[in-house]
Amino acid sequence: MAERVASAGYVAVKKQASSSVAVTPNVYVPYYEQSMVTDIHLIEDTPVFGSKFRTLQLLQGHRSHRGSLTVMAEPNTAGYLLDMLLTKGTTTGAGPYTHPFELSATTDPNYYTLDISFVSHVVRFWGVGISKLTPGFESDEMRFNIDVSALGSFYGREISSVSGSGPYTLTLKTDYDASPTTGLVVGDLIQVYDVSTNTYISCVVDALTATTIEVSEDVSAAASGDMLMLRPATPSLTLKTPFLWNRTEFRFAGTAADALTATQTRLDEGTEISIQHLFDNDDGSNRSGAFDPASLIRTVGDYTFKIKKFLDTPEEIKYWNALTKRACVMRAFSETGYEFRVTMNHIKAKTNDTPTESEGVIYHEIDYGASYDTSDAKGMVVTVINNVATI
Repeated sequence: MAERVASAGYVAVKKQASSSVAVTPNVYVPYYEQSMVTDIHLIEDTPVFGSKFRTLQLLQGHRSHRGSLTVMAEPNTAGYLLDMLLTKGTTTGAGPYTHPFELSATTDPNYYTLDISFVSHVVRFWGVGISKLTPGFESDEMRFNIDVSALGSFYGREISSVSGSGPYTLTLKTDYDASPTTGLVVGDLIQVYDVSTNTYISCVVDALTATTIEVSEDVSAAASGDMLMLRPATPSLTLKTPFLWNRTEFRFAGTAADALTATQTRLDEGTEISIQHLFDNDDGSNRSGAFDPASLIRTVGDYTFKIKKFLDTPEEIKYWNALTKRACVMRAFSETGYEFRVTMNHIKAKTNDTPTESEGVIYHEIDYGASYDTSDAKGMVVTVINNVATI
């Protein structure tokens, strides 16, 4: 088998109608690195059993599915990521389209299915949500660093038997789960890996039950012990120019409305912003009756904001001393008319440090505290303006 290069793979996502039912992803998000993994949390059973060997057996525990990804930050895919983090409001515009996202007391963000292609095969996670999104920059190009949790995964399942003839029925083993087909969808591209010949047989899911998959392709060469896996699709990209540091503006004022159109304040690299909507437990809620988490329970959300600014006037010290309420709008631009915007409605400087060193430039390094703004009943709003009519 030939070695594989990660650059030939992909990440794809699609919104689910319900948390536990996977769909086939079709929105391709360019990524730079990822660390998604399923941990089956084997339990060490160490009773007294007439031997000095420590462990009698290893048992399946509650599984967790989580990790992080660093993806391209560009307008058309950004909205799908924010839909996994915050609750989308009403879309306006007729192209470009404006999509606002914020915390909702009654409506949680949507769940997604996420496919990761490893070139030879695809691993699927479903019930995917994001708990933290941090815009970062690499050589002036914005990238989103996201923390992800999921309710389940499909790495592949071992085949128990093959029967029938046009259609063929693949029965899967239930060692991993009593319903080994969970996560697959009719129409999915799949493949059978023939262990004896080290070859793949490509096929498509025509129908399925909890333990069987029906295909029309000839898979008679498959046998017990072979593997069934998802196979890669052909990516189709619909992207705009990424957001850039040199096209990112920070605008401060007394209110969010005024900050939107205020003159920008030029900030230095080292400025950081992070948006959070946390889970009660990143591993998910482990309840009886199943190995996978029952749910991902959302708790509170907020943001962190730290700036680095050239020190030339005492204005920032004035705001810090007086605990002045301010607002800031971060506006990152792509092509004309496309934007990623973070509105921070009420911030106050918690710290105002001015570290110095020999021959170094003097900067303000300010860490802001975020709070709810009673004047407009908002804490933050994240807005994406893109070329996607429906998210």
